[in-house]
Order: sequence, then structure tokens, then C-alpha cells
Amino acid sequence: MELLRCPSPETVTSHLTNSIRSNRVKDHVCHFNKCTIVNLKVEIHKNPKTQKYGIRAQYMKSPSWINQNTLVKRIYSIYICNNTGKIHHCHQNCDGDRMNNEDNCKVCCISGIQYAADPVRSWKITSRCVPTITANKQDPYKYSRDTEGRVKLSGVHNLKMTQCILMAKEFLQRLLFSNERMRSEKHKANENRKDAEKIVNKYKRYCDRNNQPKVYTHMLTMYLNRMNKKPMYTKLLLKDKDKKQEIIQGFTSQMIGYWKMILYRTNLGREMASLFSFKSFVPACLYIMKAGIIMNGIYIIEKSRYLEAALPEANTLDTYNISKPSFTQTKNNILKAIRETIEARSATPSDLKEFSEVESKKVTY
Repeated sequence: MELLRCPSPETVTSHLTNSIRSNRVKDHVCHFNKCTIVNLKVEIHKNPKTQKYGIRAQYMKSPSWINQNTLVKRIYSIYICNNTGKIHHCHQNCDGDRMNNEDNCKVCCISGIQYAADPVRSWKITSRCVPTITANKQDPYKYSRDTEGRVKLSGVHNLKMTQCILMAKEFLQRLLFSNERMRSEKHKANENRKDAEKIVNKYKRYCDRNNQPKVYTHMLTMYLNRMNKKPMYTKLLLKDKDKKQEIIQGFTSQMIGYWKMILYRTNLGREMASLFSFKSFVPACLYIMKAGIIMNGIYIIEKSRYLEAALPEANTLDTYNISKPSFTQTKNNILKAIRETIEARSATPSDLKEFSEVESKKVTY
């Protein structure tokens, strides 16, 4: 077959379909989970004498003049279903269904290709990407190597997941054990002490004006009552290095489990994963854990008495470089995702809890 113009991928797809003429194509919907999808090797050649173009591909008869010297270009976006012989030309607006891959990015259900609309954040063989995507080309085992460069046999080998773990640790360190947190506690203590002293001085002036004796126990009671309105939790923050690491690792594992539960087990998480970026999810989930989420007597998100006492006030989050509007929005989205999933009976509270616990146990250090 010779053509006057250089054939487009659509033209090649049409010629391949006419050449195969499979009877099993009708009403068949391909999916890489149930079909054997193969990437066809397609070459476009140009005859130097007649200036016409030819196609060399499996299932098509090639012109006799085709050789390596006449090659013009190759086409990599054409796939065939070995089960039925159906041809698929994959592109950004192709007829293949879309689904979320393991990185929560939309991919074609036939070829597995992810297009430029979604950024790539890790190396995944199952997410074959077209060259136009800006990819993270760092060593995928960057954080899982020992001092000699060998990969450790840990449960966390994915670059994106390791970055999420590091981010969670950073948030916990900043909110609980950082210098900013200690300065904030000292400032709160000073302000509290000043307010208590003002109340005592006001009582003294009242006694002086009315010629009444100053009762020491009354002043002490007023001072202590005012100080106890904003209790100090410095003792919860002053931990040794090993204890700090244990606390941070424990809550980090829980964060990863809850995040995956929202993304993979709730309706809103599956439909709109972009609402739950890990950067905004961590602080929101930490503050939800102060009270926990309980449904039908089961804690979907566990209540932590330590976080209830140790976390700073939510209205001071901007001190720790956390956006309060984003924090509030993500917190509301987490509650909404869980509520809608339970109401729609897509999952039970015990299902969500078990899934998060399983995912938490996969996180190793």
C-alpha cells in the first residue's frame, strides 16, 4: 500500500482495522485488566523515487521497496487487543475509559498511558508515560538505600510515599517539638501570667477603695483559676530523642493509613483525589484525631488523648506556616468523604478502619 501523504496515526489505525477485519470486535470494550494489550510496532517509510509513503506493521502487507534507509518515523501510540483483534489509537482524547492508577493519576484503561494533564510523581512500570510529561526522574529508591547504596528490604520503596512520610514527620516535628512551638508556649505562659496578675491587682484595688482586708487565699484562688483556664502542656513536649521518634513514627504511620483510606475507600476520594493533597491532609487529620471520628460505635479515625492536649490551638496555625483556609477546607472534605461513603453504604465503618490499619502496618522505617 502506497499513500500520497504521510499517514497520520488515525489513518494507520483505519488501515489496520480494515486489514484485520475481526468479527469479535463488535460491542467489545477493551481493558488492560481483562485483555492482552500489545503495543504494535508501526513504521512510516518514504520511497525516494516516487515520493510516496508506505506503512510497515504487523497484519499489513508492506511494499517491497521498504528498508532501513527509507524510514521516516515510528508510531508508538497504536495498540491491539490479542483477544479480539481490536485496534486502539491512544491519545489524550481517545475513546478508552479513564481510571486512577496507584499514584492517583488518570490513565487510559487500554494502554495504561497517562497524559500531560496529570503530573507524574514517581516511577511506576504500570504507569507508562508519554515523553511530554514532566516526570520526577530521581532515583526511586533514593530514601531506601543504606550507606553502601544497596536497597534495604523495607516496605517503603516508592519515592512518592517516602516523600509523604518525610512530610508527615516534618509537620509533627514542627507542631509538637520545634523551637517555634516552645516559643509559642512560653509566650502563652507569659500572657496568661499577666492576665492573672491583672485580676489580682484589680481585687487589691477593690479592697483598698472599700477599706476591706485583702484575703491571701482569695487572691491565690483567683490567680490559679485564671492560670488553669489556659493550661500549659510543656511536659508533654519535653521528650527525649527516642521518645520523640517513637511518637512521630506512630502518628506518621496512622496518617498514611488514613490518607490511603480516604483516597481508595471513600467515594469522594476516588472521584476527586485532588481535594486531599497530602500537604494539607496531615494537619487536618491531626486535629481530627483530637476528637476522632466514631460511627456505629467504631472509631474510623482514632481519638488521641496525647494530640488532644499537645497540639497547639488551631487559630495559631499560621505561626507554623500552615494555611488556615486550606486546613479548614481539607478538614471539612475528610468529614464529608467519610459521611457520604457511610450514608451511601459503599463501605462500613469497620471496613474503613480495617483498611487504614492494614495500610498503616505497611509503613516501615
